[in-house]
Amino acid sequence: MAQPLLLLLLAAAAAAAVAVVAVAQTNMADAEALMQLKKSFTNSSSLSSWLITNTDGDKSPCAPGSHEWHGVVCSRGKVTGLRLNGLRLGGTVDVGALVGFHNLRSVSFAGNNFSGPLPAVDRLTSIKSMFFSDNQFTGVLPDDFFSKLSHLKKLWLDHNELSGAIPASIAQATSLLELHLAHNAFSGELPPLPPPALKVFDISWNDLEGVVPEAFRKFDAGRFGGNQYLCYVPTSDRPCKRVQAAAASSSKRSPMAFVTLLVSVVVVALVLCLCCNRSSRVHDFDPAHRGGDGLDERPPVYMVKQFSTTGKRSASWLGKRTGSSLRGHRRAASAAKADELGGGAGDLVIVNNCKGVFGLTDLMKAAAEVIGSGGHGSAYKAVMANGVAVVVKRARDMNRATKDAFEAEMKRLGAMSHANLLPPLAYHYRRDEKLLVYEYIPKGSLLYVLHGDRGMDYAGLDWPTRLKVAVGVARGTAFLHGELAGHEVPHGNLKSANILLAPDFEPLLVDFGYSGLINHMQSPNSMIARRAPECAAGHPVGAKADVYCLGIVLLELLTGKFPSLYLQNAKGGTDLVMWATSAIADGYERDLFDKAITSAWKFALPDMARLMRVAVDCVETDADKRPDMKVAAARVEEVVAAAMATVRERHQAAGGESSRSSSHAQYVRDGSMQRITSVGERSSRRGSNDYSS
Repeated sequence: MAQPLLLLLLAAAAAAAVAVVAVAQTNMADAEALMQLKKSFTNSSSLSSWLITNTDGDKSPCAPGSHEWHGVVCSRGKVTGLRLNGLRLGGTVDVGALVGFHNLRSVSFAGNNFSGPLPAVDRLTSIKSMFFSDNQFTGVLPDDFFSKLSHLKKLWLDHNELSGAIPASIAQATSLLELHLAHNAFSGELPPLPPPALKVFDISWNDLEGVVPEAFRKFDAGRFGGNQYLCYVPTSDRPCKRVQAAAASSSKRSPMAFVTLLVSVVVVALVLCLCCNRSSRVHDFDPAHRGGDGLDERPPVYMVKQFSTTGKRSASWLGKRTGSSLRGHRRAASAAKADELGGGAGDLVIVNNCKGVFGLTDLMKAAAEVIGSGGHGSAYKAVMANGVAVVVKRARDMNRATKDAFEAEMKRLGAMSHANLLPPLAYHYRRDEKLLVYEYIPKGSLLYVLHGDRGMDYAGLDWPTRLKVAVGVARGTAFLHGELAGHEVPHGNLKSANILLAPDFEPLLVDFGYSGLINHMQSPNSMIARRAPECAAGHPVGAKADVYCLGIVLLELLTGKFPSLYLQNAKGGTDLVMWATSAIADGYERDLFDKAITSAWKFALPDMARLMRVAVDCVETDADKRPDMKVAAARVEEVVAAAMATVRERHQAAGGESSRSSSHAQYVRDGSMQRITSVGERSSRRGSNDYSS
């Protein structure tokens, strides 16, 4: 019996040795495949950890004790996933190298700089999840693209430049649960059938046409929005097909018409250049200041602070459109401007006197400079002779209400008083254009501080300060929802560009309450609330759209990313809703948070996660599932109070509280949903922090 047992032991030992060699060979094959994949990339410095340190293979990617290979996911000693999102990678994706990973189940190349045709990823027949969002892939998907992907469960191709028809082979992806194709250039009609197991589908903001097939109507209508000729349900007032005749007739127009149009465009451009001063400059983003994940988060320059380097004013800054204000005597120019503005018909109407009383003539004489251009029109900073600085906004689309209704609403908004609101000071009424006057806030908007040149103010946006901004925005918006409950949407334009920051980073909401004044037929996308999913699907705007916008602001504060929702047609930014919900579903929630706060406040990650949950609930696609604003604000209050308690405990454990944390803790403890003060109290409370200085 001893001899057979010995033989068995020897045989077992030999088998184990063979298995060890096999594992080593597998690991070595994985390492070599990774190196081959890396060679296909450009700008691959972020993958410096990808190197073979031991030629024997026992220290390869998934071997016990191996050094970390960035983005490589291992399971049971084998490579099962690649998470290479947001690394600024370019070049190509070597699918041949990926095929070598026999246990590969998930790949993410989202948020990089890949371009050209989409790689032949349909060769990865065992893959379960693929993420290629936020690149510049072009071209069409092959007709049989989905026919080999029977194991695929998640496919994200959104925010690229893919075109052509959606392959009918989509129905053959029998395991597919999620398909994201939004923000591309897909055209034609939808295929007749979706994949049988599909639960999430998004084809919004493409170039599709026709009627949504019945089998696809189990998905929310908002997932089909942004396709001009795609009808969720056919109606008599909306075409579901392009009218080819219009295009044909336009091509036969006289060449002289195009010359005339070109000349007009050039003239308008020249006038605009003169109005904004040739010396004006824009604080654009340095590419070195991109987010850590490499996504191009830069907002368009018209949403970032603009300054005149000379401090001189344009003679036509209040709206003179002819060349007369650029020549002749100053008196003639002033008279022309007054006539253009309808000055003979009325002066400025003061609706809030916290900055004193002034008139249209004072603004005419003020030194002015352009500071931005948003959804409603241009904005200027004007410093009057008495030293008071104001912002004057030109609004061309506020012609929905009668003059009496407009004046009544402006007086109502100007009388509002809350620590987190910045009401208008005055207005000037004309039928085709209004002027709105606000107090000037030097620090600028949250959008600029968070995404702009990242100077001292950006450094001040630490975790306690972001909590302060979050709770202040929630309080101000909840107050509006109480005071303007009769409005279709109380704020209507809640976004980081409309959240100004006081010297102590107290957030001040502006541009609120205008929904009933704006002609939405003339400017359908001028208010951010109308980009909520239910509005994109054709439903009327409601109070829950403000809740959606609050969720976007919270996500913006937590991630530090520029939301793609703020862009109408331009490519860029980050789809924060998609990114956050996907990361949470896949268990990668901690990857969402801005490294600028997590690096110094690691102990606060649980509180960040709780605030993230509130934000995600606010951006629920189904408006009925979102909390109302009062509940959402109360949840923010609760999270912030707990988070600041954690901060205090940490500071006390370290030997004392910083002055910032102490003062902010007091702010949170004393805060309430309706911190109302009179205009006089608010002005005097600022004291030395006079924003007009």
